[in-house]
Amino acid sequence: MSEKKKQEKKKQPEWNEKAKEIWLAGLGALSAVEEEGSKLFRSLVDRGSEFENKRKEQIDELWEDISERYKTAENRFGDKFDEVEETVESNVKSIVSRMGIPSRSEVEKLSKKVDALNEKLEKLEKQQKPSGSAKGGKTKS
Repeated sequence: MSEKKKQEKKKQPEWNEKAKEIWLAGLGALSAVEEEGSKLFRSLVDRGSEFENKRKEQIDELWEDISERYKTAENRFGDKFDEVEETVESNVKSIVSRMGIPSRSEVEKLSKKVDALNEKLEKLEKQQKPSGSAKGGKTKS
């Protein structure tokens, strides 16, 4: 055998061994990443859960505070709003009255009176037609 072939045969086991080591190192890295990734994932889930709980507590406290403030404001100003509403309504009624614009109840009363008058007129017209046609036939042109 030539010298070159002898050296190549010596290098082949070396290369095979190195390739195997590289392969195993890659598998080890993959295993470590998988293991650490799983730990990291669990750690992130735990931290996220803690964060969510803290924020939920803060939101609940804020909601309670806002509710209490709303109730306080409602108690302080609720009666005032009613008074203002009544005052505005009274003022509007007064202005409408001064302008001569009839109220709803006045319009309804007037409408009922007009309906009653219309009924009486219809009765009178019915009474007038028979006697009116007889007279109309007797008159000379």
